[in-house]
Amino acid sequence: MALTLLEAQKHAKTPAELAVVTELAAGPLLQALPFRNIEGNGLFWKREEALPDVGFRNYNGALAESYAEVSQQSESLKLFGGDIKVDRAIVDLEGAEAKAYQIQARVRAMRLAWEALFVNGDSNQSPSEFDGLAARIQSGSSQYFANGGGALDLGKLDEAIDNVDAAGGRKYLVMSKSMRRALTRQARTNTQIDIVRNEFGYQQMVYSGLPVLELDRDHKNVAILDATPSAQDLYVVSFGNDHLTGIQNGGVSVRELGESFTQPQMITRVEWYVGLALINGRAAARLAGIDATADPS
Repeated sequence: MALTLLEAQKHAKTPAELAVVTELAAGPLLQALPFRNIEGNGLFWKREEALPDVGFRNYNGALAESYAEVSQQSESLKLFGGDIKVDRAIVDLEGAEAKAYQIQARVRAMRLAWEALFVNGDSNQSPSEFDGLAARIQSGSSQYFANGGGALDLGKLDEAIDNVDAAGGRKYLVMSKSMRRALTRQARTNTQIDIVRNEFGYQQMVYSGLPVLELDRDHKNVAILDATPSAQDLYVVSFGNDHLTGIQNGGVSVRELGESFTQPQMITRVEWYVGLALINGRAAARLAGIDATADPS
């Protein structure tokens, strides 16, 4: 069963792993996204493509044969993380806090990079990373909806929402901060938005019952969704064990490797065998080509 990172905190083996998981879950996306713990280096499943036909028969007649159509799907784990090297003199002179800060900064960079990969990851460009939503939902897909290049069309947004299957999962909207402001301008007049406090006590915007998850910038200060505010996308997702879910083997690993043989540096390795799996093909939709700067009137 898939668990969020916050739920996985209970299973951390060391204080270092607990601190790392806590930092990874500091953002709204990784607070909400569940992760399935799997064995081996990937996940394999059968996706239902079409249901069998049914019908009636006459007395002494036969029912027509029909079979469900399924396709074999797979998603591999990727090796994600980095090494933290801190000069031994810094640890000796400034204490363990200096090293702890470097580890925290590395993990924060991992979180921001993961948020960017969630949208923009592309294994065709970089085989060592997993595919994000943009690579999975391209023009021509039944889950791709064109806004038309103007201001956000709430009718198109509602159509995208309706086209996402949430049976057994929970729907969210994933967007940039500028898109959230545009949605607020559009929806405030017809009371389709609410501001609530989530389970962590933070204010969260809700549109038509769907919580909004905001993504800002990655670890290199590059905008994830609104590099071009006048032409950006938003995503409707359904998180769940059999919907859109993260996958991992063993959770985040934090290993102290000791002092380098070649330099006076203390080495800590943070590694995560992780991936993203779209189990249900209708668990995500993309609304593309929105001008968040346009006046909706």
